[in-house]
Parts: sequence; C-alpha cells; structure tokens
Amino acid sequence: MTELSRTAQNEVTKLTASFVSNLGVGLIAAGVFAPALSLLSERPLLAKSDVLIVGCGCVVLSGILHLLARSALRSLQ
Repeated sequence: MTELSRTAQNEVTKLTASFVSNLGVGLIAAGVFAPALSLLSERPLLAKSDVLIVGCGCVVLSGILHLLARSALRSLQ
C-alpha cells in the first residue's frame, strides 16, 4: 500500500476526529434527550432518578469522546 501525503493524512485525521465527536453527539441524543423526553409520556423508558444517572454518564462519556477527537487533531501537520 502506498503512503499517504501529508495533506491526505491530515484529512484522515480530521475525518476520524469528526466521527468520534459525532459519536459523542449521538450519545447525548440517545442517553439524555430521548429518556428525558420519554418522561413526558405515560410510560417513560426510565424512572426520573435513572434518567439523571444515565444522562450524567452519557454527558461524561460524550465529553471524553470530544477530548479524544481534539487530541487527534493536535497531530495535524
């Protein structure tokens, strides 16, 4: 396999960072917004206390993913 040019390597790094960051956004949507909105229905997915615990966990994991994406971008040349 041929080696990528510096520009191509930078693009791969940016795409990877974008993917990881978008995983964090999806985690927020699935772990915070969806359970919180389900509390408005007659049969919520989780109890109120569980929504808070799951939501906080998802926010922390999302932040970690965001920091991982930012650290990947530091390697750009």
